[in-house]
Amino acid sequence: MKFAITPFSIESIQELSECGVDIFIVGTEEFSNRLAHAFSMDELKRAVETIHHLGKEVYISLNIIVHHRDLPSVESFLSDLLPLHVDGIIFGDLSIYQIAKRLDIHQLLIYSPETLNTNYFDPIFWHKKGIKGLTISKEITLEDIGKIAETSQIEISIIGHGHLNMFHSRRPLIENFFKYNQDTYEKYLENRNLKIVEEIRKEAYPIFQDVHGTHIFRDKALESYKEIIDLSNMIDVFIVDGIFKDTNYMIETMKNYQLILRNQDSLQATTISKQYESDHDSGFLYKKTVYDK
Repeated sequence: MKFAITPFSIESIQELSECGVDIFIVGTEEFSNRLAHAFSMDELKRAVETIHHLGKEVYISLNIIVHHRDLPSVESFLSDLLPLHVDGIIFGDLSIYQIAKRLDIHQLLIYSPETLNTNYFDPIFWHKKGIKGLTISKEITLEDIGKIAETSQIEISIIGHGHLNMFHSRRPLIENFFKYNQDTYEKYLENRNLKIVEEIRKEAYPIFQDVHGTHIFRDKALESYKEIIDLSNMIDVFIVDGIFKDTNYMIETMKNYQLILRNQDSLQATTISKQYESDHDSGFLYKKTVYDK
């Protein structure tokens, strides 16, 4: 099993690579949603060069919702990736598959449509399409992850650690809220320190608005310390998403996972998990969502 993370800067890549990171997930503001840090195209090229120099892999995040007007720029971006020799391209919109196939780079694609990869026929279907892999839905239980992964002939990944996105709208909801209240809103755009609280619940959900719309996340970050030993025998790539965190947190997280895997000690894993229980939980690993009938 390989570890994939979302870095915060080019400078952090070296330090993170020394902590056992195998894959770096990077992207740009125009073509990527919900990254820990969005790189400019020049920075992206430098990041890819740095990562490959360290002997690590690079996955490009291209997980935007593609509209018709976006198709030319998406194809141009994919064409720009050709000389970079990236190792994977994460996508969710099916138009990207069609463009990548035309450019003969569909074998690099990793299908990650958030909530749709929920059964073991998904890897069978996409294997026939010739892509590299897929990311299992984040609402799937540990038991079902094992069932989906055990017969897959393509790379299987999961988001195993970090804040999980649960809502995305193309609408500028934060901007509209302040306009409705006749208040200024500019300082709240791109602000990742905001939270929203429902009237009937106590949880405070992280929320932000960017060029792609409004995003709302679960109140607690996901952690899989108690499950990592089992997951290491199930899946190919374990993703640690650093959104709302920093490099020190990512280094600490990677060291925890590496320690557990090195010692193969479930008691130690439980002890580490307990240290984070105030603001982390196991997500949907042990509970089916109300939408899973």
